[in-house]
Amino acid sequence: MRRTDEPLVHAMTRLSCLFLSLLLLSGCAGFRGGWESIAYVGDTPPVLSGDRPSRTPPEFELPGLKFSVDIDNRLRTHDYQVMLFFVPVSIDPRNVYTKNVTAGRTRVFVTVVPLKPGFVFRPEQAILQFAGQRHAGVAGYEFGRRDAQGRWIEQGSDWQHWPLPAAYALSEPGRRYRLSIDFAVPVPSPESSDILLDLSGALKSDSQPPLPPIRFMPLRWDEGYT
Repeated sequence: MRRTDEPLVHAMTRLSCLFLSLLLLSGCAGFRGGWESIAYVGDTPPVLSGDRPSRTPPEFELPGLKFSVDIDNRLRTHDYQVMLFFVPVSIDPRNVYTKNVTAGRTRVFVTVVPLKPGFVFRPEQAILQFAGQRHAGVAGYEFGRRDAQGRWIEQGSDWQHWPLPAAYALSEPGRRYRLSIDFAVPVPSPESSDILLDLSGALKSDSQPPLPPIRFMPLRWDEGYT
């Protein structure tokens, strides 16, 4: 009896696998891409060949601290959605700033890990320069959780961008501070190669050398999705 049932079992298994494959193929898939600005320190941009998937911004280590910088000017220039089983293909060729926090403003995210005490964050001392214009920071934030008394906590409330005072001491070496700076100007095009961020006055310590200028290189990004 077992031998006569084995072919049926194998056939049912193959049929189940085929049905699962068809279900997976019948879903939506596609790919999208565009331009983004990648931060670098120094006079020469890094060599990055070809299109690349999106990833976290590069981290830099300088005397006294580690940090990374990202601008909310990531631009999507195309979005192709492909659906099988006779469902039409969706093509969206619009230019969309997918991460722009506030229309008409630029937000720069600065993640900092101080390695030594003494660093103070002064967002209004930051300078964003592009297209021959200089723009000073107008507000600073820290991303995290706070309790009803305004104290930082690990859990128990929602993550938010909390407004910061004009001077905010980074008093805990080793802690990761998720900071950001708003500039009252629309986001620069990620295809620009003249974007420069000066944090020498915004993120400084009396015992450490000033931060060098941070430049940005344009780079294409592409990613698939399902």
